[in-house]
Amino acid sequence: MALGHRVFADRGRLHASREQAPSHEQILERVHANLYSIVGEAVDEIKHEEEKWSQSEMTKRIVGYIYKGCKAPELLEKPWTEMATAVVGNAMNGYQSACAEKNWFYQLALGNAFASAVWELLQARGRPRVHFKDVQEFVIQEFESHLDRTLLTKAMWDATQNTFKDNDTVSGKVFRAVSNSYHTVLDELLADSRPLEDAEKVERFIKRWIEASMHRAWTSVEKSEVVLTPGNVSRLFQNLVAPFGEAHEYSCIPIMFIEHIGRPPRNWQFLRVTVQQLFKSWKQDSQNPPSTKRRKKSEGSFAIDEDSAPAIDGEDPLSAAEVDATSMDAAGMHAKQEVDLPDADFVEEAVKQEEEDAADDLIGNGACTGHPECTSEEDCIGNDSDFLVRHMLAGDAGDVYCMTCWESFLTKNTMLEGMWEDGDQAGTMYNCT
Repeated sequence: MALGHRVFADRGRLHASREQAPSHEQILERVHANLYSIVGEAVDEIKHEEEKWSQSEMTKRIVGYIYKGCKAPELLEKPWTEMATAVVGNAMNGYQSACAEKNWFYQLALGNAFASAVWELLQARGRPRVHFKDVQEFVIQEFESHLDRTLLTKAMWDATQNTFKDNDTVSGKVFRAVSNSYHTVLDELLADSRPLEDAEKVERFIKRWIEASMHRAWTSVEKSEVVLTPGNVSRLFQNLVAPFGEAHEYSCIPIMFIEHIGRPPRNWQFLRVTVQQLFKSWKQDSQNPPSTKRRKKSEGSFAIDEDSAPAIDGEDPLSAAEVDATSMDAAGMHAKQEVDLPDADFVEEAVKQEEEDAADDLIGNGACTGHPECTSEEDCIGNDSDFLVRHMLAGDAGDVYCMTCWESFLTKNTMLEGMWEDGDQAGTMYNCT
């Protein structure tokens, strides 16, 4: 063969080898190498937050979770968006289980690491038919959506546990009621096309969430008349409004409603009034039951169909480890069930004290019956003109008391620490001097 022909033949073979798609094993090797570089840089930013693992150990573990999510050969057969969703979902399952309680979990930026892994997997098909920027944006959004769902689940779990302390059975069932009704109520509100101010959207969401979740909880919690008191329900939703304390901006209220106006304060009066109205409506319905089996309660454009409430009686309580695996979807929530309303005598007794505490707000008669937001409730010795003080214990936010009750506590224990909750000094430490 002439030299010229041999050169062209060699070039042809070289060109063919360059066009040949890499093997699955070669792709995974590149994925692994890139992950170590990108994750290592991300870990370097938050390594000071980790108390147990070294930086190299953190990087090794996190790379392992993401790499494991990329290994299934069937991923290569999926459309790129489905592939990306599967890679992030598979990896996040292990990552969340192992690291969700770490201080740095919500700070570690892994979006680019996931995007790099998905992009390398796409090379197995030859030249990708999508731009890297599109893949990157989609993958980062998918990763952040997982973080958002995990944080929302944690916030709801913490809120229920902080409300019903030392009772995991009640906490688990109330958590189910709160979480399973969340997206249903959100979908109802988003389906309402009427133009509303953000503040009105927040009020509508909270009102429907209280109604829907507490109807579910009432049917599942044993001795609900003792557990689901107006005070406990109010405290539960105060904790959901500010699950990580007043100083933390996070709220279980959807960000789309509060992004521009901010979240309401933890001691939002609207919560207490809404809970009182719920118990009043239960009392009226108990005294005047509807004639048909199918019962509906409506408020504005929203309605709860209680024949379509999920059958959650008899479910085992959740452990803390099971919470992250609990589905937040509304699917499968249509099993028929008749809701037993509270006994009218109980409701009347439960509401009585709540009505008295909030008489100034609801009736405007000027009576002094204690501060409506004071945790002392019926034992409160102040009035609604008092400013509020939040008990601070080792830097953590505790219960809220009116100034009069707080000062009475200080006469017995001068070591108590508190922070002004409202007024001109809100956010500053209480100084008894």
